[in-house]
Amino acid sequence: MRSKVYIAAALLGLTVEAAPRFTDPVWRPDLGISLPGLARSEARPFTLPKAEGYLVTSTTGKSRLEDRFDVFDLWVSATLRGRWVDYEGNQLQIARLFAQPPMDAPGTVSTRRAFYDALKRRTIDPKRLEQRNEAVQAIAPVDVLSPVKPRRSQRQNLMDIVYYSSTNDHALICAFRPRTPERNEVSDWYLASLIAAPGADMNEVQSWFDEAFLDEISVPPARSRTEPAADKLPPEEAEEGELLWRDVRGNVVNYDDWHSTSAEDVLIVDDVDPVVRSTFIPTLTNDLPRLRRAYAQCVPSALSATNQTAVVRVFRSKEEYLAYVGVQHKWTAALWSPTHRELVLYHPEGGAEQLIHTVWHEAFHQYLAYAGSMIESSPWFNEGHAKLFEYSHFDRNGEIVFDRDVQAAAYVHEYAAELAQNIPAVLEMDYLEFYDGTQEEIAAKYRIAWSMAYFLEVGAPKLPYRPFERLRAKYVEALVRTRSMYGATAAVFDDETREAFISAWLDFWKRQ
Repeated sequence: MRSKVYIAAALLGLTVEAAPRFTDPVWRPDLGISLPGLARSEARPFTLPKAEGYLVTSTTGKSRLEDRFDVFDLWVSATLRGRWVDYEGNQLQIARLFAQPPMDAPGTVSTRRAFYDALKRRTIDPKRLEQRNEAVQAIAPVDVLSPVKPRRSQRQNLMDIVYYSSTNDHALICAFRPRTPERNEVSDWYLASLIAAPGADMNEVQSWFDEAFLDEISVPPARSRTEPAADKLPPEEAEEGELLWRDVRGNVVNYDDWHSTSAEDVLIVDDVDPVVRSTFIPTLTNDLPRLRRAYAQCVPSALSATNQTAVVRVFRSKEEYLAYVGVQHKWTAALWSPTHRELVLYHPEGGAEQLIHTVWHEAFHQYLAYAGSMIESSPWFNEGHAKLFEYSHFDRNGEIVFDRDVQAAAYVHEYAAELAQNIPAVLEMDYLEFYDGTQEEIAAKYRIAWSMAYFLEVGAPKLPYRPFERLRAKYVEALVRTRSMYGATAAVFDDETREAFISAWLDFWKRQ
């Protein structure tokens, strides 16, 4: 079919460069259909649902972190199955309409398990067109109006097809239901949303879409499928951690360039170059699990159980990274996103030697967020220990060794007396105060925070009677108990303890 469009365009002298083109169809198990892709395009993964942390305490007094999500966000995440943007700016989005949107009041939250259990009662009946229309209106990337009759409704490969008018004159919103070769199979409705590039001839776009996309959709016989279609709903015995892994993998499974890798309690998804993947991703899967054990040993959690799955997303370029995290983070190479519960980074062109240390820094933020039940911790504690792990390595025996930040150590040693007077103020700072000021002033706060964490790890254990041995554990316990960074700091630093700490800190750094 596609060749006919090329020939027709050539004979008519049409300009087809801006029109979207499509690849050969590919069997996509997650969708359950064979589907063309958008040619010369890049995948644009959707962000994960926003999570809210709840501290749940059992009748025995043990507490755990429970993530809950807006039920509509969970439905959107389960329904949208892929998005691609080509070099001309055309965007293709695919959704599988297997379940109706939630009927809950706006703002209703749920665990993943409870959401999927409820979703089983809201599957879409393919014959109930009002259910299909409701899902289309909720999931389409533009405001849709009413169904319209397609120019050519009868297709051998499709049982049903319907277009929707919309408020965007450069959008094609098309719902379709493929014909299945097995009589006992009932196909879902799917939604393809194509937003054409500015200036595109929509008659031409429509022709390309009809001939090169819709006509190429198929459901191959079950015996010829390389693997069975993925279950739309998880099994009832799946736990929250398993559901998280399932949803994160589902977030990238339909993109040819994206892969997922797991190791212990770490799940990594990436679209880096295969050569990079063969070296950089194994480094992450080897380092992060044992790093997380080192984090826990250094700063133990106060909770009986937490969501211990560390999700890491690695982009192959800074451009893709910024398209995902936002240009406000253009000064970063990696960041922990507590809202979406994932560590996001990109692989720099010049290599990843320095990036690894940044990852160790951000991964501590990720760990502490879970250990403290997603309650915001003080910057002196959070940033100080993140810097502590940033400047560390594993020795031949696999033991963590905390190296010095040479510049910070020299600075703290030289100005120890002056900096000691600033410690009380730093202990009380929130993040706006910690990040406020000139670059030099911010750098000085980071160095003070690092010097306190380094002292607690390297210097304090050598003091007689180890007076600060459980300070970090007590801080996290107080953080969960008081649900306040200020309350946690006050709980571990009364006037007497603070003075003793500053005196010991000062003596340690003067001798360095």
